[in-house]
Amino acid sequence: MRTLGSDLPDAIDLLARVESRLRPGALIVADNADYSPDCSPEYLAYVRSPVSRYLSIAFADDVELSMRIG
Repeated sequence: MRTLGSDLPDAIDLLARVESRLRPGALIVADNADYSPDCSPEYLAYVRSPVSRYLSIAFADDVELSMRIG
């Protein structure tokens, strides 16, 4: 398991950088997803989109859990 610290690009930019390396079944946990300007709204809109290759749900108050499905 790898975790990422602070001083990183916005969540949507970071996902774009690593997305090609994610295998189906890979899990992405976005903490503070509802409150952080880095995650909202572009990141959440992307992983929740019906055309994205993710199955994503809100997990707890401010955590988004997404699974790569294809």
